This record gives sequence, structure tokens and C-alpha cells, in this order.
Amino acid sequence: MNDSPPVNDSPPVNDSPPVNDSPTVEPLRYDRSTLRTTVVHLGLGAFSRAHVFTYLDDLAAAGVTGVGVLGASLVSERTPAALTPQGCCYTLVEASARRRRLREIGVLTAAVGPSRRDEVRAALADPSTALVTVTVTEKAYGFDPVGGHLDTSHEAVAHDLAHPGEPVGVVGTLVAGLVRRRAAGAGPLTVASCDNVAGNGRMLATLVQEFAERVDPAAARWIAAEVSFPSSMVDRIVPATTDELRAEVAAAGVRDAWPVIGEPFRQWVLEDRLGPGVPPLVAAGVQLTDDVAAWERMKLRVLNGMHSATAYLGLRLGHGTIAEVVADPATVPLLDELQSEILAVLEPPRGEDAAAYAASVRERFANPAVGHRCLQIAMDGSAKLPQRILPTVVDALDGGSPVRALARVLAWWVAHLRRCAPGAPADPRAAELAALVASCPDGPSLAGSLMDLPGFAPPRLRDDPSWLAALAAAIDEEGAP
Repeated sequence: MNDSPPVNDSPPVNDSPPVNDSPTVEPLRYDRSTLRTTVVHLGLGAFSRAHVFTYLDDLAAAGVTGVGVLGASLVSERTPAALTPQGCCYTLVEASARRRRLREIGVLTAAVGPSRRDEVRAALADPSTALVTVTVTEKAYGFDPVGGHLDTSHEAVAHDLAHPGEPVGVVGTLVAGLVRRRAAGAGPLTVASCDNVAGNGRMLATLVQEFAERVDPAAARWIAAEVSFPSSMVDRIVPATTDELRAEVAAAGVRDAWPVIGEPFRQWVLEDRLGPGVPPLVAAGVQLTDDVAAWERMKLRVLNGMHSATAYLGLRLGHGTIAEVVADPATVPLLDELQSEILAVLEPPRGEDAAAYAASVRERFANPAVGHRCLQIAMDGSAKLPQRILPTVVDALDGGSPVRALARVLAWWVAHLRRCAPGAPADPRAAELAALVASCPDGPSLAGSLMDLPGFAPPRLRDDPSWLAALAAAIDEEGAP
């Protein structure tokens, strides 16, 4: 699902049922000394280590050697500092209500932080690198979610445009590495975003192109010709690491500073536009398709949209985890109504049953062993809701479908913003949003101000009277802290 933050500040979760009396950690089934590093990954949060790297690990177990990963955190030394002393190996716990499977993951050959950014740029330029994967969350790209273009006011983007040789952000880092790759004659490259952004490959290609045109037009032309940016849809529920998880792994005989936990389910749908040298991902279960958009639309709107809504509703009702929320009978009709409004305007992938997919999502939410915390999912609403909820609102208005439940989601988000203490890391635009909700005491004024918030809502929603009325009513009814 990629809702995992890059660091762990979550308290332990104590609601997992007792399963597997004495689980042991499954050891690696391959010799790590044979691995060749062909993948660079930007973003070392829990999601990448519980999802993307597991496919590569499965390939290594099958005898594929060119699947080693240089993992880079662009914002913190914390994860690299935890993983490096243990050889960059770590434990994945796959948790269901019935069992917990513990397995060692070993394809991460190096983990570097901000102090070693030049190594990342060098790796991007290395001819042996064939694939770059990215999981940095929506807010880190520095793009306008409405127009899809580079946001030059974004802190990292502004810094990197001023200092293109010493970038700190994801787009600036990619461009700096690609400039060096062109100069080295290292050949084509595939760069795959795995974040929850509609058309993530197209979005990243646009940002990289716009940035490169500003700093090196010749490199921009080379990037357009030689670098592939396939879109992808990734799915696995991955909560943040807790001290309880570390204790569980230690009890199984492994001292691991940064294990990860996820549900058994995983999925990776990737656009069939891969360049040369990319590991044989299909052999590990990755689905190649010409229509990623339909898959990502269904996942963003149903799974991610319902996930955000469930989190905000849960916080309003005093619940700690998603499983607690869906187990509360009071939430069932509210989530049913929201699901109905989403499915009414959803066009699923060819051959897929959207109702069955939604039912499977609700079943996954109910997994008590995962312990996915509402507060974790609720973060960064200003970056997530434009991708997860607002496109459905537009389609519903265009089709004459109800939007009452969709409006409630934003009202629950408003209630969350009103509850957040000043300075709490609730949103990348926390200060701006706090001032906005404080200055708009009633539903109509706040509804209009939210829709006018720069870079938040599509123009279609700024002056639609039926939507503004529905949102105003929802905020008045559901938006109290």
C-alpha cells in the first residue's frame, strides 16, 4: 500500500493474536557473495523492504544473481545506520490471523543515507545499473497534484534547481545521476516509481524532463530518448516497525534493528516498457501489462481511498488500528456507502470484478495480525486525498452519482486536522491547513477554502454548487475535532 513512513515513531501494537508458538526465521536460500548490484532503490522505508525487495529476493533464491540492490535514503541516516552493521540483511514477518512467517531478505547489498549521496549519483551512472525503483511517498516528488508539473516552490526542488550538482531531493538526484550516466556513455536505464500516484511513471518522467530542461537541455534530450519510466501499481499492507516486532524477531533467534512486517498478500503490476538488463521480474510474479492505469485507478480509489477514509473515521471514533475500525459495527454502513459511491463510477481492469476486489480489500483490512495504525495512514492527507478521493468525486459529479459519503471523508480529515497539536507531523502543509481551518469556522466557508487551496483540488470541484453544498454539510456534521 505504501503508507509506511521512512522512520519508526509508532508505539508498539499489542493486539496481534497468538500464532506460531515458536516461529523461526527462514534463512536465505542463496549465496549473497554471488549477487551483482544492478538495482538502485530510492527510499528505504518499510514498504520497499517488505514488497519490492521480496520479488528480487525470490529471484535470487531461484538462482538469478543480478538482483543486488543499492538502497538509498535521501532524508535520514537512521535506516542505513541500523541495517549496515547487520550486513543489510533484515527479517520480514508475513502476518495473518492464522500464522506468522519469518524470512530473511538479503538482496540489499548496501544502504546509504544523505551523507553518501554522491555514491547514489555514481550508481545511477554505472553501466551495471539497469533498474531504478522509487518509493518516497507522494509528498517527496515535488509536483503539483492537480497539474502534474514540477513544483518549483517545493523545498527540495528549489534547492536542487539552485544546486544541481549537489541535489537533496528525488528528482534532482535522478537528474544529476542521469547527467553523469549520459557523460559516461552508460546506456539506457529503466526508472520505475512505485508510489501511490496516478500515472506515476508518466508523472516522474514529466518531473525529470522539466527539471533537466532547466539545468541541462542536452541531457534532457538524452533522457527523453534513452530512459524509460514505466508506470506501476504496487500493493501490500505494510505497517511501521515497532519495538514489539523487534522483540518477536529476537525471540526467534535473530537480532535485527529494523525488521519489517506485512500481510501475506502482495501485488506488483508494471507497465510493459522495460529497458535492457532489467531482472526477469515476471518470473517472481510481477504482472506486465499495457494498461497499468486501470489497475492503479482501482487500487488508488478502492484500496487507498477506503484506507484513508477508514483511518480518519477510526481516529474520530477513538480506534487505534484499521482492524479495530472495521470490526466496529457502527462503521459498516458508513464504509458500505462509501464503497458504493466509489464502485458506481469505477472502470476496473478488463476481466476484473470490482465488487469482489472491494470485498477482498475489506477482508484484508480486518486482518488483526497486521496492526496497521490509523495515525500512520492519516498522515499527509493533502498529498494523498487528491489522488485517492477527489478523482472519484469528479467522476461522480460528471455521472450524476451521489457524493455524500465521499464528502464525509474530507470532513473526517478536517476533524483530524482540528485535533492535531501544533507542530505535529500530520501533513506537509500542516501550518497552512491549521491556519485555514482556524479561519473558517463553518462548513460553507471551509468547503470553499479547501477547494481553492492551491494544488489540492481539480478546477472542476472549485465552483460546483452541489459538491460544495455536500462538502459544507459534511464538515458541519462530521468535521468537529
